[in-house]
Amino acid sequence: MAELKATKVPDSVKRTTLDGELEAWLKSGCPTLGGHMPVEEMRREHQVLVPEKKVEVQAVEYLGIPSLDGKTTTSVRCYVPIKKNRRTSDGLVGALVYIHGGGWTVGNLDEFEGAMRIIAEESGHQVYAIEYHLAPEFKYPYQLKEVEAVLTWLAKNGKARGVDPCRICIGGDSAGGNMSAVTCLRARDREQSGYQGPDLAMQLLLYPETALPFTTLAGSENCTGYYLETSGVLLFAWNMLPQGQDHSVQWITPLNAKSHGNLPPAHVVTNGFDPLRDVGHSYAQALQKDGTTVSFVHHEDMTHGFIQFTEKSKRCLQLTKDIGHVLHDAL
Repeated sequence: MAELKATKVPDSVKRTTLDGELEAWLKSGCPTLGGHMPVEEMRREHQVLVPEKKVEVQAVEYLGIPSLDGKTTTSVRCYVPIKKNRRTSDGLVGALVYIHGGGWTVGNLDEFEGAMRIIAEESGHQVYAIEYHLAPEFKYPYQLKEVEAVLTWLAKNGKARGVDPCRICIGGDSAGGNMSAVTCLRARDREQSGYQGPDLAMQLLLYPETALPFTTLAGSENCTGYYLETSGVLLFAWNMLPQGQDHSVQWITPLNAKSHGNLPPAHVVTNGFDPLRDVGHSYAQALQKDGTTVSFVHHEDMTHGFIQFTEKSKRCLQLTKDIGHVLHDAL
C-alpha cells in the first residue's frame, strides 16, 4: 500500500496577498457562510455554487445507505473515475468517504459536485459523498452516526464495488473536516465512543473546524469579507449542539483530545484568509507532536471554501486538483 509522505508542520502560518480572481468573486457574487440572515436564506444563497460545467467521470451513482439501526436512510453520491488507481493485483481502488462543509447547517451535494468529480478523477479512487441531515433540524451526534453507517456499509460491500476495504480514507472540509477528525478519534477509542465502523487508512482534513476560532489571530483578522464569517461559527454551534451539551468534549472539539497519537495518517490543508486557519494549523501540530504522520499544506492566498470556487479562480481549480493528486499517491 502507498503511504502519505510526511512534511514538517511549520511553527506558524500567515496570510499574504489574496488570489486576484478569488478576490473578484468575493466582491461580485460569492455567498456568505455564517452571515446575519435566516438559515433558509443562507441555504438558498449557496445554490449559486452549483457548478455550470462538470468534469467527466465514468459514473455517478445515487445510493441510499441504511442507518445502523436500519430505521432511516442517508443519501450518498458515488463518483467512479474514468482513470482507475489500481495499485494491487486484485484490481481494487481506494475510496474517499467525503463529508461536506457548511457549519452542519448549509450545503448539499449539488453544490460540491464540481469538487467531488475533480478529486475522484485526479485521484483515480471512488468518492462517496454523504448528504447528511443538516442542523438545526438534526443535532449532534446524528451526523456522526450517519458517517459511521456509511463507513460500515462500505467496508462490508466495498470489494463487490471494486473498493479495497483496507484503503478507505475519510475526509471533509470545514465542519466535514471536524467530523472526519472526530470519526478517527472515535475509531481509535472504540470502547469509549461505541464506534462500530472500520479502521481508516487516512484522513483528509481541509480547513477543518477543530476548535472554536474566537481567540485566534485568524479569527480576528479574517472576521468578515472572506466567505466564512467568524461570528457565524456561533450560529453553527448553536444549530448543531443539543441543549446542555458540553462543546469542549473531543467528539465535538477534536483539538481538545488528550492524545492525537495512534491515528490514521492525515493530510491537512489550511488557508491564510480563513477564520479557521489557526485551529487547523494547531491540529496538524498536535497530530505531528503525538507521532501521527502528517502532510501539511498551507495556502497563504486562499480563503475558506476554495474547493467550491473552481469555476471562479484558476488557482482554486489547481489546488483542488492537487488534493486529488495527494490521494492518488497516498491511498
